Amino acid sequence: MYIFLAFLIGISIVISTILNGKIGEQVGVLNGVMINYGVGFIASIIICVIVRNNTPAIEKVIGAPFYYFLGGFLGVAVVFLFNVTVPKVPAVYIVILPFIGQMFTSAIIDYFYLDTFSKGKVVGGILLMVGLIYNTKVDKEYREEGA
Repeated sequence: MYIFLAFLIGISIVISTILNGKIGEQVGVLNGVMINYGVGFIASIIICVIVRNNTPAIEKVIGAPFYYFLGGFLGVAVVFLFNVTVPKVPAVYIVILPFIGQMFTSAIIDYFYLDTFSKGKVVGGILLMVGLIYNTKVDKEYREEGA
């Protein structure tokens, strides 16, 4: 079940990214970020009302280390960067480049926090990057031939 949900997350990330990029293109990057988080805020309130029995106590929220709240800041930065890049970069690159970044970042986090090093993640990330570079060159040659 959780694997299927993770698959759905992947689909929703791609759709969300494209839609955020399009609204950013339509109304401006910063306005697109504000709309994204405004709609997200409203959706969060609705979800909290529905599952109000699971809402954490304010003491738990206040007791959390400050850097835990940087996730919201990073989320805004991610949406902003996607809104800037989506109109200028093909969708396949918008999907693959963040994925490569996630692979390398997860390998670094695993190394520092779990004392494990995943050669597979690093090798997989490198292979994806090599494939992406090759694909970019092929796309460029194809466009030049067509022009």
